[in-house]
Amino acid sequence: MSDEATRYQDSVHTPTEVANPEAYPPRLVKSYPGAPRHPLPWPPEKSAHRLGRQLAELGGITRSQWLTPLDMLPFTDGFESIPDDDPLQWLVTRRPTPSGGARYSAEWYVIAGPDSEVPTGVYYYDPARHDLVRLRSGDYLGRVAARPATTVLVQTNVFWRLAAKYGEMYYRLACLEAGIQVAQALVVAAEEDPTARLCFPDADLTELLGLDPRAEGVHAVVELVAPVPAAFEGPSLAAFPRAFAAHASVLRQSRPAPEPLAPAPAPEPLPSEPDGEPLPSAPAGEGERISLPHAEVDLKAGTRTRHAAVRGFKAETMSIGALATILTAYGRQQNWDLPANLVEFYCVVADVSGVPDGAYRYLPEEHQLELVGEGDPRGRLREAALAALTQQGARTANLWLLPVGDAEAAEERFGPRWYRVQQAAAGGALHRACLAAAAIEVASRVHNDVLTHLLDAWLGLGGRKRSLLVAQLGTEHPAGPRPEFRLTW
Repeated sequence: MSDEATRYQDSVHTPTEVANPEAYPPRLVKSYPGAPRHPLPWPPEKSAHRLGRQLAELGGITRSQWLTPLDMLPFTDGFESIPDDDPLQWLVTRRPTPSGGARYSAEWYVIAGPDSEVPTGVYYYDPARHDLVRLRSGDYLGRVAARPATTVLVQTNVFWRLAAKYGEMYYRLACLEAGIQVAQALVVAAEEDPTARLCFPDADLTELLGLDPRAEGVHAVVELVAPVPAAFEGPSLAAFPRAFAAHASVLRQSRPAPEPLAPAPAPEPLPSEPDGEPLPSAPAGEGERISLPHAEVDLKAGTRTRHAAVRGFKAETMSIGALATILTAYGRQQNWDLPANLVEFYCVVADVSGVPDGAYRYLPEEHQLELVGEGDPRGRLREAALAALTQQGARTANLWLLPVGDAEAAEERFGPRWYRVQQAAAGGALHRACLAAAAIEVASRVHNDVLTHLLDAWLGLGGRKRSLLVAQLGTEHPAGPRPEFRLTW
């Protein structure tokens, strides 16, 4: 058993005290003084430069937003705790993906091969200037790519940016953000047949990028294959299914999908409420099931409008069609080297048409909800929420997504890497759901200030299964959208 990761998961549920926050610099963008630069076209969406557009949609500074003290109040102890000289409003910059405390600790590096859109070499993407800083010349693609690729994107995390605010919890947030970043990359670079890897020789890549492994970790690699010009397509071969199946079996063998995790052991008996009555939940696989309607999902459309619900939600009924759309994206398998069952897709529903209130496990292959806990969930969710905004969402949202991971099965497969990849899988699942929600005008917010382990018994989790993170979704509060200026679109 990986004692360090297990001890970390079991003991770090909330931010820990930071003795000297002033010791950490306020800079949110790295600097390489004197290094040569390769400018990228601006604005990126009006350029044919695919790489520049993808980097802007991954880590670029794409919008500015006006906030007021009321927007910060749910995250502080009072108005006097808001560190700002202007009591009326101030301007903040935002990026395309969520980040803990808006610390934006994720970074992107580019390893360009001979057929890339930029000269061969190793680059750092500078989001403040929207250009590439050349760190090494030469072709290093063969050292990094696991398949034929023209460009490789490397996602890293600058740990101290999160540690300055969250203390020991920084590593959990960094791992979750890796999954969010990968999910975004697979959407915005879809035209280049992207594949992602979260298992790779970390030490080699860290050295290649010239990083201090104590301060910045390499978390993911995304391999891109530039599209070729469209050719004339011949007639369909649908009339010859046996021959097609024989050929398809060879393709599956040449690039097999990740093997699923071993099945989990039967859950332990569930604990009881203080009055001695058992918790109203059913073991997975034995609850009633609800079939959901077919749903089309456009994640790309969601990248344009996704934002955090700053003021929370207003209590309105959600349609079962909206629920089906969000859950379809939530449980969709990504094109990466992690098994589909690395996390299970649990959720809590309240005031959704056609679905009784309660806790459910979403089954992606069957597109069904399986009941695991009955009853109005709002009281339980409020008890687990720490901040005022999260408690408000517990009263007014319609859907709470809780990806669940089995540490024992993951550790058996991935060794010490189990914690990192499991958290990334959870972050990726929630980000896909939030993109799908944004595409159909449903608001969302990912929360770390929830004691998810307090909900595990109600979900019927046993052994080393744990709920990992929470996203709240529903109709956005009327005062939620902030005045915003798009810098690129």
